[in-house]
Amino acid sequence: MDTGTATGPESWRTGQDLLTELYFRTRRVKSQLNDLFSGQKKYFYKTSEAIIDAFDLPTDKADMLRDFSQKLINCLDKARQQVQERLKKLILTLESYNVKVELSQRGTKTLHVRPEGAIWHVRAHFRKTWIFSMPIDGVSAEAEFPDILSLSSQDLYYLQAGWRASDEGDSNGILSIGTTKPWQVFAWSAVRFGNVSIYLRALNLNVTKPTLEWNITSKSWKQEWPTREGKALAKKEAENSVLGYLAFYLGDGEKHRDSLRFAVGDSDKYMPRYLAEQIVNAGYASLDGYISYGSLLDLLQSDKWLTLKKLSNLQQVRNPIYATFQGHSFWLYLNEGDHILQARILFKDIAETHKLAKP
Repeated sequence: MDTGTATGPESWRTGQDLLTELYFRTRRVKSQLNDLFSGQKKYFYKTSEAIIDAFDLPTDKADMLRDFSQKLINCLDKARQQVQERLKKLILTLESYNVKVELSQRGTKTLHVRPEGAIWHVRAHFRKTWIFSMPIDGVSAEAEFPDILSLSSQDLYYLQAGWRASDEGDSNGILSIGTTKPWQVFAWSAVRFGNVSIYLRALNLNVTKPTLEWNITSKSWKQEWPTREGKALAKKEAENSVLGYLAFYLGDGEKHRDSLRFAVGDSDKYMPRYLAEQIVNAGYASLDGYISYGSLLDLLQSDKWLTLKKLSNLQQVRNPIYATFQGHSFWLYLNEGDHILQARILFKDIAETHKLAKP
């Protein structure tokens, strides 16, 4: 096999360096495959049941959510044999050097490693280390995600803006999200509820643990911020609300124990740490009787939500306590250091705040 003519990014030669790395990663992933698939199946089942129980969903919504989770599980079952066969073929052809390395037609930064006789290829590109992705073909399902939160139109708007500003994509007005995090499948679908298409796209052969790439496409919503410029407009809208910042962070937030960071393009955006507390408060706020988005994120075991709570020093709010005063629901928060019990509430405008503050 001639590998001396193709050159990858950063002047890396694509010969033995790339193929050796791919070989050892493929063998490692093959041994981790059972844990990956069984772990995600268990997560989807347990999470849907936890949501149904915690939110006391009516029968129709509970059945709809169970069906959604079952469709995800079915996709995993359908993909598993295909993934096992492709990993086996990749290992055998790498051992016998029966693979072809080609430059992607879309540019010189992506390489294709194709086993002999295969119609599929592993995508490879270099970003500090080699990143490999093996496609999964023909695995999809149609489902419906129920409206489990019954959010106000304003709160829903800002959460949608935050997701659009970060991970939500747009293709000719069609909304979608691509993710390797199972909790994001639920967190995004909860604000883009309705009819969805589910796709299991790829297996990523990572340095440590493999991940599966999911794509969820909404069929019930029209994109309010279309085109590439729309993402910037959605970001401006999201910045008008702490709930917008919450969804923005769930997509583009960077997990860091000391600072609130967002990935914006190729750079980081730093925000005041106190904003994390405001975001957590807003996430847990429960106005007009709806279920808070933060309660859902707790059930989803979102790592980024946990990071926000650590930044805000509010880890004790996992099971928040509320009290009602003059028709408003206040969140009770104990500052253990100063021995002060505070009652907090998030208002939509300053006039409402002054109205309640009057003696």
